[in-house]
Parts: sequence; C-alpha cells; structure tokens
Amino acid sequence: MAASTEGMEGGSSGGVFGGILARYLDELYLLFRLVFAFLVALHGAQKAFLLWGFPAEHPLGSLVDIAGWVELIAAFLVGLGIFTRLGAGALCVTMVVAYFRVHADNGVWPHIYPPGGYGENGGEVAILWFIIAGLIGVLGSRKYGIERWFFKKEIF
Repeated sequence: MAASTEGMEGGSSGGVFGGILARYLDELYLLFRLVFAFLVALHGAQKAFLLWGFPAEHPLGSLVDIAGWVELIAAFLVGLGIFTRLGAGALCVTMVVAYFRVHADNGVWPHIYPPGGYGENGGEVAILWFIIAGLIGVLGSRKYGIERWFFKKEIF
C-alpha cells in the first residue's frame, strides 16, 4: 500500500499537533538548542573541573581536559547562538574522537549491555550528540541567537 502525500507540499499538513507546533517552530528549536547546550555544558564542566566524581587521573590524560573545555565552550556558543555552527562543528569532532578513543574498544554495538555495566561502553551519548550537533551545525541559530540579533545575520 502506497503512502499518500496529498496536502504535504505546503508543509501545513501535520495533524493536530503538527499544525499547532508549526507556528512555534523557531521557539521550539531554541528550546531544543538550550536543553542540548545545558546537557553538554554539564558534561564538559564535569571533565574540565573534575566535578561529580570525575576522576583526576584518567587513562586518556590531557585529552579528557581538552574535550571538557571544548564541550563547555561549544555549549555556550550553541546555547547563546554565537558562532553556532562553529560550536556545533567542534562538538561533532569531539564526539567522533570520544566514540573511537573511549567507547568503540568496548564493542561495536553501544546499545548492548556490556559485562562490566553501562559505563563500560556508553557510546550512545557520543553518537546522539554527534547527530544533534550535526543538525544544529546545518541549521545554525535560526531566528533566535545573539549573533543574528547583533549582526542581523549569522557570520559563521
């Protein structure tokens, strides 16, 4: 059975919720960016400032410190809408490095519960954050961002 695409060309067809939420797309995207930036900032601060039980000695050494600062700075860029694409790109690179340097050795499939517990792989976060940062990198800050407010366009 073929799916019908009738009424989808204008983008106004989306059912009850799609029609209501489409009016607030820019505001919802801002909320999405802010929540994502908040989570990334917490993760970066944990590594950069050794918070919430993060070990001072780590097998990856200074690479963890660099990742923490990149995550923290990129979170502020993405959240505030200043050089949003640059911050998102930095997060994408960081997540690729995180996955292949930390998580990939624990198994190819990050969703399989490893014998040592969830912390033994944890690659889902790196994969999801790579995808989310990639989408934010493509979309930029859109309507709400300090860069767009100040310069009337996105510079980066």
